[in-house]
Amino acid sequence: MVEKQHRQMQPAVESRYHQLRDAVADYHYHVLLDEGQVVEKQHGPKCAAITGYRPEEYAANHRLWIDLVLEDDRSDIERQIEQVLSGQQPKPSEFRIRRKDGQLRWLRKLIIPYYDADGQLTAYDALLRDITETKLAQQSLRQSEENYRLLFDDDLTGDYLATPDGEILLCNRAFVDMFGFVSQQQAVGSSLQDFYSDPYSWTAFIERIRVMGTLDRFERITRRNDGITLHVVETVIGTFDEQGNLIRLKGYVFDDTHSRVENAKLRQRTIDLEEAVQQRTREIRAERSHLEAILDSALDAIISIDSQGVIQTINRSTERLFGYTRNEMINQNVSMLMPAPYSEEHDSYIKRYLQTGKPRILDSVRELVGRRKDGSTFPIEISITEVDHLQVFTGIVHDISERKQLQAHVLQIAEDEQRRIGQELHDGIGQELTGLALFAGTLVELLDAIPEESTEETARHLQTAEFSRLRALAARISSLLNETNVHVRRLAHGVMPVQIEPRGLQAALAELSASINTHPRVTCRFESSASVVLADNATATHLYRIAQEATSNSLRHSQATEISIILEGDEDYVVLEVNDNGIGIRPDKDRDQSNREMGMGLRTMQYRCGVAGGTFHIEAGPSGGASIRCLVPTKLLKES
Repeated sequence: MVEKQHRQMQPAVESRYHQLRDAVADYHYHVLLDEGQVVEKQHGPKCAAITGYRPEEYAANHRLWIDLVLEDDRSDIERQIEQVLSGQQPKPSEFRIRRKDGQLRWLRKLIIPYYDADGQLTAYDALLRDITETKLAQQSLRQSEENYRLLFDDDLTGDYLATPDGEILLCNRAFVDMFGFVSQQQAVGSSLQDFYSDPYSWTAFIERIRVMGTLDRFERITRRNDGITLHVVETVIGTFDEQGNLIRLKGYVFDDTHSRVENAKLRQRTIDLEEAVQQRTREIRAERSHLEAILDSALDAIISIDSQGVIQTINRSTERLFGYTRNEMINQNVSMLMPAPYSEEHDSYIKRYLQTGKPRILDSVRELVGRRKDGSTFPIEISITEVDHLQVFTGIVHDISERKQLQAHVLQIAEDEQRRIGQELHDGIGQELTGLALFAGTLVELLDAIPEESTEETARHLQTAEFSRLRALAARISSLLNETNVHVRRLAHGVMPVQIEPRGLQAALAELSASINTHPRVTCRFESSASVVLADNATATHLYRIAQEATSNSLRHSQATEISIILEGDEDYVVLEVNDNGIGIRPDKDRDQSNREMGMGLRTMQYRCGVAGGTFHIEAGPSGGASIRCLVPTKLLKES
């Protein structure tokens, strides 16, 4: 029936149909139906150009056309065929096929149905056009639009297109948010000149674009639409026509306000930190200078060394004590300050301590020997401590030369005193006792000469002849015994001069003055306040020894002819003064042996005064000579 209808079509109409079909399709196929079932499918000759398969291949495999369609698109094709078979007019469909050579192609399919007089579907034509190029162009356009959106609309910088007059033609969302607009529609049409507080700035800006073409990372102060000030970094590219006229601006704006503020805060924090560091540095330097001043004011040498025995720091007294300069000692081994064998043993002490942790000289005071730069040695007292377990050690060195000399002097005084006592016993008391023995012997001889049986005449003769001689001998013996007794008492007072009695010191000083007066060329005067009472025997002993040493120096070294001893007291002090009219103390104390002995005697007196809790003064006397003065606070005496 369908074939009959086709044959009955007029040739002109059919020709026009074929022309129209070829115009709207690259190729077509015709489907014949019988009661809704496909009975034949005829593919046009152009099918091979589109799908790669020839018409006979389609005739051999009625499923070939469906198999060409990609699986994801087959449901659309099947739905379109179902619509045709159900009497509906299907919409054109677009789908992908896999050509015979493997290429992927996009096709657009349009179906034209045919109906008989009863309205039954008898056939339809499928017109297919290859739309691959169009699809690729659309995909490219969509990708370009997506890239544009990513590069422009989603850009974090504010992007805009504007006219040379400043009118905004296009902008992205970042620009809208940056400058405080509500939407892109509000921003478009606004003027960039409104963001410049100085109208002349925009003119200068455009002139620079005309001259340079591009401004890269141009920093400027601008403001938002709501008036808030911004600091931005902007890159602007000018677009010019063929005549070189500026026709458009494309700008990329970065809001640097937060970074600028943070940089300002960072700079301020840096300034504050630098000031704090400088202040702390000044404080540390001041503390260090203060500490160095304290260390330099110390009379003892203070030396710090590391675990290798290398000198790290010293104070000024170290230079004075050892004769080296600071530069000569720093970074040198501390053994340079010790003679052998101490220098060889020192490093082994440190190594043993670091290995075993057992100190031998740490945290204790030891007497050693030091060596000066000139090679001379002297006795020292040293205490070494470790600094916070940092393997840094600090040593405090005290020169005990004077103390050793004082000790030797004290021993020498004791030896001299023993020698003096021996000489006194031998030369004085011994001779006196020898004389007494001679007188006693003579007396015995006289008594032996008296007969055992005396007559009145013998007794009368004895009375008249010998009685006077016997009496004279007895008187002489009694006198010498008294002198010897005084001599022994004076000698005993030299050994233990003060008795524990309220006025023992005054009595002892009076006897000392009396003994000096026996010297043929020296007179001594003693003065004392009646209110001076010392209950402390030790203090009185020290004061007496000071007076004894002072008068001894006056007799032995100063060539004095007058000496005065004065003892006074009040509510605050007990004062002992010894004055003489001698030559005084010579400037050069090391000129001769006598001066050295006298200098040691002065240190002995000073030491005794310090032990008694007093202060010692020595100065030139009012009429020449020397004046020695010792003041002991009464409060200390009461506490004692």
